[in-house]
Amino acid sequence: MLSIGDFARHGRVSVRMLRHYDALGLLRPDRVDPATGYRSYGIGQLARLNRIVALKDLGFTLDQVGRILDARVGGAELRGMLMLRRADLEQRIAADRARLAQIETRLRIIEREGVMPVEEVVIRSVPAVRVAELSEVAADFEPSSIGPVVGKLFDELWQGLGRWIADNGYRTIGPSREVTLEYSEDSAKWVTELQEPIAPA
Repeated sequence: MLSIGDFARHGRVSVRMLRHYDALGLLRPDRVDPATGYRSYGIGQLARLNRIVALKDLGFTLDQVGRILDARVGGAELRGMLMLRRADLEQRIAADRARLAQIETRLRIIEREGVMPVEEVVIRSVPAVRVAELSEVAADFEPSSIGPVVGKLFDELWQGLGRWIADNGYRTIGPSREVTLEYSEDSAKWVTELQEPIAPA
């Protein structure tokens, strides 16, 4: 028989965790001294402890671990649980890769320009929009004051957005659009969002 401390060392878990498993009924000690309450474990219980740790490492909850160990989960259900865990991990990996790509892009910008970019690019889903188009030939772009104010800024932002899309492994898949979020007589207070539909390249 092993004391709880020795058993914890053999199983590479904490004594506190063994007490928690005992309280949940996942791993009962072979013997509990009625006088002192000291727990003792058999060496053969290491196999069950190792299975608990392995299933936890796969991301199962302790309730699920108990059901699996006590044969209350059939093969088909276990397969389904593992497939869900795989899908969840794949989504997390994809999200982490996207974050890593953004970090790499920011590092390249800092190395190239020496500062953090002022503009932030955010990927998000937007609802479908129904649009109508009318075309006509115009003599000029009135009001004439708009062009000088926003033309240069839009050119720079569209070019920057295009670079970000290419640097992060995406491609454009449709027409772009500009959405004015805030408009006032003071052009310095205008807030315009540039939107570009993208997909992995």
